[in-house]
Amino acid sequence: MRYLAAAARAALPLALFVALLTSCATAGSRPSTVAVFGVGVVQVEPDVVRMTISLSNTAPTTREAQAEVSAGVRQAREILLAAGVEERNIATAALWFSPEYEWLQAGGRRLVGQRVEQVISFSVASVGADGPASEIIDRLVGISGLSLQGMSFGVADTSELLHRARELAFQDALAKAEQYARLSGQRIARTLAVFEDAPAFHRQMPGAGAMRATAVEFAAVGDVGASLPAGEFEVSARVMVEFEMR
Repeated sequence: MRYLAAAARAALPLALFVALLTSCATAGSRPSTVAVFGVGVVQVEPDVVRMTISLSNTAPTTREAQAEVSAGVRQAREILLAAGVEERNIATAALWFSPEYEWLQAGGRRLVGQRVEQVISFSVASVGADGPASEIIDRLVGISGLSLQGMSFGVADTSELLHRARELAFQDALAKAEQYARLSGQRIARTLAVFEDAPAFHRQMPGAGAMRATAVEFAAVGDVGASLPAGEFEVSARVMVEFEMR
């Protein structure tokens, strides 16, 4: 794990604007204050990957299509459980039934059959380029009618990362305030107020995008073994702090 101090990052947008209020000459006036924004960023390697797969089949009847899809779902579930995925981390995200049509050159359409699609989501711990997620993909490729709809990397517990990001954000704000205090011939006396924006969590990966592969494309991956570099996961905190100067 490594921490990236906010001071080392690029300049923030104009919205991160600094308000400096100087004291008046008359006695009993409002104390001098400075209000600044601070940003703290923590970057770590992801430790969990979340995947979404779908299994679909078209048959003369909905019952037949559902039977094939259910067989594929059972097969996928056995693979996931054997790979150490906990039952509570496997869930059905959607289930669709719809008629399947073929469009005719002469115009109109012809009913081909009934289509059933079931979407399953699950999460795998211990992410690595050649870790459990790669092994799972290598085994899922053998299931007919299966597509990989999405994959995302993250961190199971972000509480410690968020605490560190807040510390960095406050330190960033304090460093800015101390600089403005020196420029105005004063010093920071105490903290008056702290306001926090909603924290941000996202993965740093060039060209990030949802993954979707058909069973044929999946099989091509399985021939050589899937490798899944996870990149970095980023947690950031943004605060506005008001200080009193004397």
